[in-house]
Amino acid sequence: MSETTTTNRESASMLLYGRRDIYTPVDDLTAANLIDEVNSALTIHFENVMEEDYLYWYRRGIQPVLYRTKDRNEFILNKIIENHAAEVCDFKNGFFLQAPATFVSRKGGKKGKVDKLNEYLYRSGKHVADNQLADWFHTVGKAALYVEPAKDDETPLRAYALDPRSAFVVYSMKPGNRPVYAVNVVIDGDKALLDVYTDSTIYRLSGAAVSTQATAYKTYETTAINVEKEEPNYLGHIPIIEYRYNSVNCSAFEQAITLFDSINDIQSNRADGISQFIQSIAVAVNCQFDEGVTAEQIKKAGMIALSSIGENKADFKILSEELNQEQTQTLVDNLYDQALRICAMPSSAKSARGSFDATGLAAIYNNGWEQAGASARNTEDLFKESDRLFEEILIDVLKRNNLLDIKLTDFELNFVREETANIQSKAQAAHTMLAMGLAPELAFKKSGLSNDPVSDVKMSEKYLRMIWGDPDQVDKVEEQTTGQGEAVVVEETNNTDNLEPSEM
Repeated sequence: MSETTTTNRESASMLLYGRRDIYTPVDDLTAANLIDEVNSALTIHFENVMEEDYLYWYRRGIQPVLYRTKDRNEFILNKIIENHAAEVCDFKNGFFLQAPATFVSRKGGKKGKVDKLNEYLYRSGKHVADNQLADWFHTVGKAALYVEPAKDDETPLRAYALDPRSAFVVYSMKPGNRPVYAVNVVIDGDKALLDVYTDSTIYRLSGAAVSTQATAYKTYETTAINVEKEEPNYLGHIPIIEYRYNSVNCSAFEQAITLFDSINDIQSNRADGISQFIQSIAVAVNCQFDEGVTAEQIKKAGMIALSSIGENKADFKILSEELNQEQTQTLVDNLYDQALRICAMPSSAKSARGSFDATGLAAIYNNGWEQAGASARNTEDLFKESDRLFEEILIDVLKRNNLLDIKLTDFELNFVREETANIQSKAQAAHTMLAMGLAPELAFKKSGLSNDPVSDVKMSEKYLRMIWGDPDQVDKVEEQTTGQGEAVVVEETNNTDNLEPSEM
């Protein structure tokens, strides 16, 4: 028996197209334009906050199916949530940061200094903050990092992840869109305290906070009113840095929300169908009940008493109809597969159903692992772009405290992937590149054989020299190259230099 069901989407959902970046035509923030500028940015920030708050609670289980209603048989009303939003975020968090992101030496970089830099990175708490940043931008599309100096040579800098619903950055409209200022909002009842940071100054503002029931829980619209305090920013940098999941600031599951809502509705209706079958109505035609039995009692018993005219015989039967569970499951599987594809997540559903028989690279591509890796690499690039601002702060603090003298060109941020996955194909690719004459660092990097090719080649130098010859010979040839581009033949001095790969 079909039933009309509806979902109160006015109170449970909203249209989502990614968070807005906030821009300003002002290059310098001063006490004169401070209030107007901040209030203008807060207007856009509040729109982001409403969406971020919805996504945050959606991931935690406050989803539209909880508000579904029915026009008939309202006493049979199941509300089932398959929380795939949490599934997507949990997978993305683990896949993106399989191990803490660390610095590795670039070509010509000082490995000893980079190792020491990684020690300071670990002590700053950045590894913990990175996990929280990833969780935030996978959930709401954006994340915010706060950096502050500490009076400790062992831990000269500390890093914390902030709630992006309270912290945001405003960018210049000029090419490059450099950060102009950042704001962190703290709500205390109906009052708001706002810390505004520029490269040179920190402002403390007071304002008002108005609560709104825009989502499942209260959000606050804030307004800056007075400048309470102004002091120099001794860090010399804006200490709040924004990170993002993708270029349009969508969350990891945002673009598949309608599919997840449909799955919840279907599963809830399936449960309604089972409940309705169990609570089927019994129809009694031309039946006589005991004296004193009322129509209301018959109704409560799940029966309907009917009478007919003429010589019709009495009849008693169960009125019921079941949903076609097989067809319904096919629809659910299709919606789920489409959602995983949109979210760039791997799926084992196809192999579980036996739709193909593949191993190795074929399985990786068919099951969606390559799409997941491509999505993670895109997020890595955006993460590195934001993290350069953190690296500038870290290097500046270390130099000012005379702790470490290192250049930004000496290192780069590296994300560790599972190096042993598909190791045979990677090794074959690296071997081919080495045989073609590529530098070992390039061969290791391009093949995916190593996450830190410079360090790994350095550790393996004597073994590579035994097999492939002395790599220093290349440098000697380059140094003795004539002005006309003609290379001077260098006499071999190492008996192992002439070994071919086949002679290993």
